[in-house]
Amino acid sequence: MSKWRRYLYLLVDRFDKGTYPLRRIDSSSLFFPMNQHIAPSKVEDARLPQPYLSFTPTPSSDNGSRNLDFFTLFGRIAGADENGFTFLYDLDQRTVHNALRLRLNEPKQIDPVSLAVGDALYVMERTPNPDKRCGFETLVYGSEPKPMDEDDDLGPTYSEDFNDWHWRCLQPPPYVLEPDYEPTHISAYTVVGGSNIWISTPGIGTYSFDTLAGKWSKAGKWLLPFRGRADYFPEYNSWLGFTAKSGLLCSLHLSDASVRTKPAVHSVLEEDMQEAVGCMLSDAYLVHLGSGKFCVAKFFHKEYDLVTNEGHVCPQSQAFAIFTGFVMDQNGPGGALRVRKHKSRRYATEVMANGWVF
Repeated sequence: MSKWRRYLYLLVDRFDKGTYPLRRIDSSSLFFPMNQHIAPSKVEDARLPQPYLSFTPTPSSDNGSRNLDFFTLFGRIAGADENGFTFLYDLDQRTVHNALRLRLNEPKQIDPVSLAVGDALYVMERTPNPDKRCGFETLVYGSEPKPMDEDDDLGPTYSEDFNDWHWRCLQPPPYVLEPDYEPTHISAYTVVGGSNIWISTPGIGTYSFDTLAGKWSKAGKWLLPFRGRADYFPEYNSWLGFTAKSGLLCSLHLSDASVRTKPAVHSVLEEDMQEAVGCMLSDAYLVHLGSGKFCVAKFFHKEYDLVTNEGHVCPQSQAFAIFTGFVMDQNGPGGALRVRKHKSRRYATEVMANGWVF
């Protein structure tokens, strides 16, 4: 019997307490038992499990907002606060690695671009700004650069007797340094060819960063046809992400894209969720559980007016996350992707809170 991940990990910030509780959700709750008939089912309301760990950002010197952001790196959760302090939390060992040494060269705004490529994690401001000294950097394991003198034009030198995780600054996309550039949100990003990071920026196009050569190039004037991040799955020879307009799960083929060819969505794999009609989609995550099983986790919020018996209008807010289990396969080798929807569970969350699913 093939193995698959037992737990999903959910982080949602608590504005009232300034903490980020980490919860484990049993992934088997999203799937019917083997050999059981899969019948269409409504979304089930479920209770969030109690957190077994909470993260807290370092104190802010100016008493401003205290935010954390989170990424994934080879079975670990990497978190960074507004002061640039970074930690690595090992999900299996439940240990925190070297919390204070791992400091970003420059703090990032909430929801940055983050991708694991090779043995490194790459993080970039979602809205690159030319005023940022180090808006794009990588977390790597190896010798750490020594500080440079102001008059040193030979570049950083590296210690030969000490290896550890540390952050290194990288060059921003070239369009950020153009004189007429205005800070613009990156709409989509992914990894192509195992080593090239692609980013799309409305009004500018798509650029590629070669992580081996450390150089940027323009891929085309077109935009990637999905929102946020898409990931490549070699077993299906496809990228999986969420459509730019509707936010539905989709498959894409990007390897043949060029300056003359705008990539397109190959197939939409998910239907609209009736339970979310009238709600705004805040964010969406795709988590691969193994053995063809996936979880799609989506965060929604809704603003509406409640009229009391006395005729008073009271503005209301509602926020929730829906977790859905899918099993994916292909119609023969190289054939079309097929998905079978299993169970969906809805969890109430903090209103307008940021959420992450790993």
